[in-house]
Amino acid sequence: MTAFVKEEFTWDGMYLMYRGVFEGAKMMMDVHPDAHPSWEGKLKPQFIARFKYGYKPYKTWMNFLVKNASVEEYVALAEETSPLEAMRTLGYTGK
Repeated sequence: MTAFVKEEFTWDGMYLMYRGVFEGAKMMMDVHPDAHPSWEGKLKPQFIARFKYGYKPYKTWMNFLVKNASVEEYVALAEETSPLEAMRTLGYTGK
């Protein structure tokens, strides 16, 4: 299991993504063969969550994931249900 690394998260104002290496991570050109050539040899960023409206607790989510979950565990739970349900399953109570 791969631990989250805080420095590998990116936040663009709406989407929280993870760019670190983990088991099952996909390469960008394998997923999107028509992607810009600058993506050659790079990992596809892993979607973590979208914060669309109001309060955006992305820093709280990052800290919680770094301390309480592996990347593989979170990704599997989030794909099975939703990012919020995955966090709740891991013990996140939020604000």
